[in-house]
Amino acid sequence: MAKELKVEALVTGRVIRRGDELIISSELIDARTNRNLWGERYDRKLSDALAVQQEITGAISTKLRERLSGETKAHIAKGDTTNPEAYQLYLKGIYYWGKRTPETLEKSRDYFNQAIEKDPSYANAYAGLASYYVAAPDYEPIPENEAAPKAKAAAEKALAIDNTSADAHTALAAANWSLFEFADADVEFRRALELNPNLSNAHHWYGLFLSWENRDQEGIAHLRRAVELDPLNLQYNSNLGQVLCNARRYEDCIEQLKKTLEMDPNFAYAHTMLRVAYRDTAKYELSLEEWKKSATLANDRDELAIAEDATKVYATSGVKASVEREIELRKQLAKHRYVDPAEIAYEYAYVGDREQTFAWLDKARAEKSSALENLKIVRSLEQWHSDPRYSDLLKQLGLPR
Repeated sequence: MAKELKVEALVTGRVIRRGDELIISSELIDARTNRNLWGERYDRKLSDALAVQQEITGAISTKLRERLSGETKAHIAKGDTTNPEAYQLYLKGIYYWGKRTPETLEKSRDYFNQAIEKDPSYANAYAGLASYYVAAPDYEPIPENEAAPKAKAAAEKALAIDNTSADAHTALAAANWSLFEFADADVEFRRALELNPNLSNAHHWYGLFLSWENRDQEGIAHLRRAVELDPLNLQYNSNLGQVLCNARRYEDCIEQLKKTLEMDPNFAYAHTMLRVAYRDTAKYELSLEEWKKSATLANDRDELAIAEDATKVYATSGVKASVEREIELRKQLAKHRYVDPAEIAYEYAYVGDREQTFAWLDKARAEKSSALENLKIVRSLEQWHSDPRYSDLLKQLGLPR
């Protein structure tokens, strides 16, 4: 395990909870010699969980004779929160945020807000709330121009409390990205990784940011690092498949997404990405199947109805008619819930309708919708990169050509 993680020592531990009692045992092992460097058992109340973490951290640091800077010592002493209830609520928020469905994202938002109520000075809870608002428009019918300012406000609140929080800088970077403030986003991602080079979510989001910028190799490298740091994270694994797809490495993309689904066949986003990969490689029947699976697993009845209707049209009239039917149904859906206009634009591009494509892209530009973030790597738009309207759109959004 140590060899795979590229470390010289490992901390192992076991936690048993009995009512409000905690029994914690932990060991520090030199992986080169298999020698036990330190070990301890703690019998504590659940309310002492945070204090025990600090005890263990201090004991290991002392044993390894780590020479910490004054700034690092102050940061460790400061801690995230001294309120165990706030900590538990924050952990629940992170758990549900990672599941990435509309229902679980809303739960994560509620838990982050509850954590903040318990401890209004809890920086990571604000960073978590910012991260909710960053992710929400991709999974819920929420306009980017509504969510992004809230993400930035929460991230800035976190940094006002603790400007050394890598999580908060990551959240601010993503919020800036959502607001099309690309240079500021890049600065904040770099600052987050400077503070914590092993922060998996910083590598995750920065990798996506770079991929959207057509910097394929850099984007893939950061996503691979995110997966190395958190190998069982389904979102990271799915997004690694996504950036491989963005780079037109479709075989690698499909293989990666299938690996993700081996870990959890019910992870909706992996099916969503497989839909894209299959459609880009002209495997339209497989694409339709993945679309229906993702909509079912996400419990999105509107999306499932569109997918089923488009499937019926495909069976009788082919691909173009199926996509045109999807477009009409999305326009109908937009009358009673938010639909990103850029998504409709990309579908018009898929069927080769240039004028409607740019008409809907203009609507998306007016509100800086979230789907415009990946404008430069949308395959269906490649046919019109030479159109002056495409160059003008990039310029208006602040995207380098």
